[in-house]
Amino acid sequence: MSEQSKEPVTPEDAAPQAEVAAPPTEAQAADGAEQERAPDDGATRPPALVTALAVAALVAALAAALWFGVGWARAAFVDGARADARDSALDAARQAAINMTSMNIDDVPGSLALARSSMTGAILESAEKNRAQSEQMATQAGVGMSAKVLGAALTELTGERDHATALVVLQVTETKPDRAPSDYRYTWSLSMAKDGEVWKAEQVASLSQPVLLSGPGPQDQPGAQDQPGADQPGQPAPTEPAQEGNR
Repeated sequence: MSEQSKEPVTPEDAAPQAEVAAPPTEAQAADGAEQERAPDDGATRPPALVTALAVAALVAALAAALWFGVGWARAAFVDGARADARDSALDAARQAAINMTSMNIDDVPGSLALARSSMTGAILESAEKNRAQSEQMATQAGVGMSAKVLGAALTELTGERDHATALVVLQVTETKPDRAPSDYRYTWSLSMAKDGEVWKAEQVASLSQPVLLSGPGPQDQPGAQDQPGADQPGQPAPTEPAQEGNR
């Protein structure tokens, strides 16, 4: 038998085998390690960041809810109640000023009773005490009175919301059969107090003399010093209409 001849292996033929079997270089090994670690870092960092952001958002939401909740409660139960008290006191002061500067000469007792319905405290006691005298004076004077509010503002309200002070400016028209009507401007300060659930005037003070706006004015009228009760500056004029100098 003849032996088959073997061809010699050249370096070119052995090169591919060497390339396949060659171990990775240090740079390749480092790149592979980085690629293996990268998924781990990517998988852990985002959840931690999301958790921190969620906690911060929750804290902010709770703080906002607490802030606006307290503000809403204050507005509803504290500021709202105070605003209602201010409105009620001011409305009552307007009405009291009108009632105290109104006189129907055909119904003097009714007009004075209307004025007293807006009073409380010492001023009411004085009006009750001088009721007969006031009716007599109003009848003798024969001066009809009507009023409208030109402006009003509440200048004070206590923390208990049961006392207040109001400034009221009125236009009061006085009429008498033998002369033309006269319009006056009154400026009053009214101290208001709660009588049960109703605001009433407990003190009235004139801040200035009545100002004649139109008409002939008080012609041939007796001065305040000639009228009973003229030494009572706190007594409102409507209970004694003839006292033109004590309005």
